[in-house]
Amino acid sequence: MSLYKFRTIYLKLPQSVANMGDNESCLFCKIARGDIPASIIFEDKLTMAFMDIFPISKGHCLLIPKQHYENMLYVDTKVAKHLAVRLAELTRKVHSAFEPDGIINVIANGVGAGQEVPHLHIHVIPRNEGDRFGFMFPDDYREEMAPRDELDGVAETIRAQTDLLGSKQ
Repeated sequence: MSLYKFRTIYLKLPQSVANMGDNESCLFCKIARGDIPASIIFEDKLTMAFMDIFPISKGHCLLIPKQHYENMLYVDTKVAKHLAVRLAELTRKVHSAFEPDGIINVIANGVGAGQEVPHLHIHVIPRNEGDRFGFMFPDDYREEMAPRDELDGVAETIRAQTDLLGSKQ
């Protein structure tokens, strides 16, 4: 399949991303089923790691659960725990293979966070000092610390929440 055809069929972003949310039409579900080719690093019963076809740097790869979960808001906690173990393994493998200055692990949860494919996936991106990729904070990010009472209030608000989305513990 040509890159143009792949982009045309599978990567109509972002307005049609919402239509890829079920496991029949989901790009990453198709990869997990073997319907679309991928350069697989490893897979097990629950997860799969493969190369990103639009790498930011050499070694940029993705880790997904094979079962369809839109993002971390909906993932079963047992699957999330397994993903964490496999993420540590994948990050170490990438570090060993390429010896970068660092590695960033990224999960975007929802379109507002930059998620383009509505299937939970974790980017593992090798980084080197001076590379063109960046994790950008606002210019005034560290100019003023938030007041402790405000931080305590926000922490309490988060602590008081229950698992409203009903993921399994």
